[in-house]
Amino acid sequence: PPNLPSSLVELRIHDNRIRKVPKGVFKGLRSMNCI
Repeated sequence: PPNLPSSLVELRIHDNRIRKVPKGVFKGLRSMNCI
């Protein structure tokens, strides 16, 4: 998803219709530790 806050730590993406995750989509999210 576009425009994620840089402070994002966890993103729950189960039970959705995502088919592809573009390369680099989570780049810059240094606090992210769980997808």
